[in-house]
Amino acid sequence: MTPSFLIKGQLKKFFARYVANWGIYAIVGIVLYVLMIGSVMPKNPNVRLHEIAPSDIQSPIDAVDTQATEAKKQEVMGATPSAYVYNSNLALIQVEKAGDLFDTVSSIRKENNITAQSTPAELNAAIQKVSNRLSPSPDFKISDTTLKTLMTASDHNLQIAQDITSTSIYEAMSGKVGWNDLESVQTKASASLPSSVLDDSMRSALNEVLRAYITANYTFDPTATKRNKQEAANNVSNIVIHQGEVIVRKGELVTSDMIRQLNLVGLMDEHFNIIPFIGLLLLTSFITAVIWFEFHRFKTTSEKTPLKYLGVYVLIFLGMAAIIKICSYLRLANVAGLADVIPIALGPLLIRMLLNERMAIVSSMLLSLVGSVIFGISVKASLFDAPMGIYLLFSSLAGAMVLRRKQTRPKIFLTGGMIAFVNVLAVLSLMMFQNAPFSLSGTGMTLGFAFLSGFLSVILANGVMPLFEAGFDILSPMRLIELSNPGQPLLRKILLEAPGTYHHSVMVANLAERACEAIGANGLLARVAAYYHDIGKTKRPRFFVENQLDGVNPHEKISPQLSRTIIFSHPYDGADILRKHHMPKEIIDVAEQHHGTTLLRYFYAKAQEQSDQPIPESEFRYPGPKVQTREAAVVELADSIEAAVRSMKKPTPVKVENLVKSIFNDRLSDGQFDECDITLSDLKKVEKSIDETLRGVYHSRIEYPKELKMKKVDEK
Repeated sequence: MTPSFLIKGQLKKFFARYVANWGIYAIVGIVLYVLMIGSVMPKNPNVRLHEIAPSDIQSPIDAVDTQATEAKKQEVMGATPSAYVYNSNLALIQVEKAGDLFDTVSSIRKENNITAQSTPAELNAAIQKVSNRLSPSPDFKISDTTLKTLMTASDHNLQIAQDITSTSIYEAMSGKVGWNDLESVQTKASASLPSSVLDDSMRSALNEVLRAYITANYTFDPTATKRNKQEAANNVSNIVIHQGEVIVRKGELVTSDMIRQLNLVGLMDEHFNIIPFIGLLLLTSFITAVIWFEFHRFKTTSEKTPLKYLGVYVLIFLGMAAIIKICSYLRLANVAGLADVIPIALGPLLIRMLLNERMAIVSSMLLSLVGSVIFGISVKASLFDAPMGIYLLFSSLAGAMVLRRKQTRPKIFLTGGMIAFVNVLAVLSLMMFQNAPFSLSGTGMTLGFAFLSGFLSVILANGVMPLFEAGFDILSPMRLIELSNPGQPLLRKILLEAPGTYHHSVMVANLAERACEAIGANGLLARVAAYYHDIGKTKRPRFFVENQLDGVNPHEKISPQLSRTIIFSHPYDGADILRKHHMPKEIIDVAEQHHGTTLLRYFYAKAQEQSDQPIPESEFRYPGPKVQTREAAVVELADSIEAAVRSMKKPTPVKVENLVKSIFNDRLSDGQFDECDITLSDLKKVEKSIDETLRGVYHSRIEYPKELKMKKVDEK
């Protein structure tokens, strides 16, 4: 093998494994991004200040209106009443202050011998001393006239005046006196002065004293007031413009406040905002990563992640995304529920039939997410259309899960009816959940389109399925089930032309399917491949012992070399027959590989006996190739074991177990599994499974006597 050939092979392998593989995922991301980009494009409304709005304008996001919130806080603070404090001890304090006034006047009068006959100069000097002594007190607001009256009064009258003043102050301030009530309280106290014991000058003087010392005891508390107003402001919740909230209604005059709110939610922003586009990129990357992760787990009959199956999956997924995009424009027709006719279940149906159920379920979730974003372009208030996304999810999940395991093709009326039923239930539940108005025409059309979607999906799936199977040469579970039908022409050919081979193949199929399921391989493929693996024997059926029903063996009349040639040809004859009938490559490979390069021991030994010269063992080995897959390896083991057990005389469980172990060890030591990915652990499980199945077939039975001796009972 030349170096250039090796380099070309490595480059081809590198391209298939990395460039093409990752290129497909890149295409998925790019296409999805392009299909969904319309939902993040700016949706600037066509409105102007002081003009009539042509349509409703809704907020696309949740946004806090800070200006309205601040105005609301100021309003609440203004409405919060001021806090006041009541000083119940202030009455006694003011009585004491008034007492200080009278005590000071009395004391200075005695010190200066002031009487009614004192000169004005002496009175003025005494009055000045009183003022000097009491002026530090903030409550001292007594005029010189009042002080002169008190200074010239007799001791008896001065004492009466002091008692009346103290009583009046205490009574006036015994309750809550606010600043608003102070004037009326003072007036009331002055009016209550007794005229019988006081002359006019003394009444006038005491009136001034009462007004000076009766003050408010229920006063404003600035600290508490500030605290209360702040607490009230803090309790004001942010005013939020909610997503979907109508900012401008159709027919309304657009005000400056409306324009401010539109700017706040970004609808009037003419500057390019890259954030939504980055968000869409992250969402697209997430969807692509989920596809990669799920497909990486997917195991097929030949490779873990074949490029062919990846291409099929991507074609279906992107095709469904494109259908969603096209159907999103149906809303422009303004026909009730027309968009619900979208055949979203088509994609999961195809993926379920071509790949497996898990991939179909995951794809349903991803397609519903993509659909909610794509349909979001018609929803002014959101980037997502949640109701449509939920409808797509239920419909697509129905398509992914409605098929039975052994169902060959989705039946139009049964499968379509089940999907349609799910669609109708989903639409009804969403309408009720949203409290949407029901009308005979609108609701009826919506349910009708949803019902039609189910049948449309099944019809399209049945029509498109053969194109995928033929175009990509895919062996789907549905195709395998169809090929296992006994009515298939090739199976009838085996049954009619080589009945022994047919029954042998059925036994091999039973052994192989159970063994493959034990190791996690494709049991259905192994079963179907086992049905066809010996079809090459139909070319010369009489040369194979299971078809020699009359006991005549043609090999007894020919040489071992000719027998070898006839026996060797049946895998390749079978592969040719299968190719002519356009059978799947996986089944052709099993037919061609099921003997690998094993030795034809019987005819090799016979040739050695008849020859004088040693014969190379290679002349009696099958040309190969060796088995390439786990399913082919299991079929090879099941084929050789079933044939060997069938030829045993009076097989017992112990004999069968020893024979199974012998054949397993022989194939393993002969290197027949060197080119496939089956492990020793898998081989142990296969050995155990085949042994258990054969034990069930060749279990010990009760030996019945040839004749049952019956005692005759005399009839009376």
